[in-house]
Order: sequence, then structure tokens, then C-alpha cells
Amino acid sequence: MSVDELIATLEDLVGKMSYVADGQMVLSEHTNLFVDYSSNALSLLKQLYELFKSKTGRTLPHVEEMIDMAETRVGMMRKVKYGDYVLTRDHNLIVDTLKPIELAVKEIYDNL
Repeated sequence: MSVDELIATLEDLVGKMSYVADGQMVLSEHTNLFVDYSSNALSLLKQLYELFKSKTGRTLPHVEEMIDMAETRVGMMRKVKYGDYVLTRDHNLIVDTLKPIELAVKEIYDNL
């Protein structure tokens, strides 16, 4: 997918997300949207980094570490289905994946 298509996909996924209040049932869709978002955000980050390298001729080792970290965590994520327990691990993997993606995007931006 192109950068524009990935951004549109991320926007679409965010539009489908809903807040789950304490005590409400967590549906498989709630978790799976975040899994899809994380995977697409990583793909976007990788494309942005490739564009950064081609435009500047520079590499950012810390960004590469963050990409590797996010890739490992995305690989550990799972989609859930009706009846599956959504584990603390499922939630934490999402949070722990989005943070290095955020830091990598910030570092790319700061080095433009």
C-alpha cells in the first residue's frame, strides 16, 4: 500500500473504534481493530523511514531499533474471536507496540 492508502486505512480503523467503559463487554472487534491499526502503523512507519533515507541519504540507528522492536511485538499479537479471553498480554502488546512507533516517527520528524 502507498503512504496515502495506509493513512486512509488508519483513519478508517480509528473511525471504527469505540470506547469501552469499565464494566462493559470487550468484543473481539475492539481488540482486532487495534491489532490491525498497529500492523498498518508499522507498515506506514517503515515506508516513511525508507522515504527519509532516500531523501536525506542518512540512517537513524535508533529508529531502526524501534522498527525492529515494533515488528517483534506485532508478530506476537493475535486476533481474537468470539469467546476468546482478551488477556492483559493482548492489551499490553498493543500499547508496547505503538510506543516505539510513536518514538520513531518523532525522531524521523525531528531529523528532517
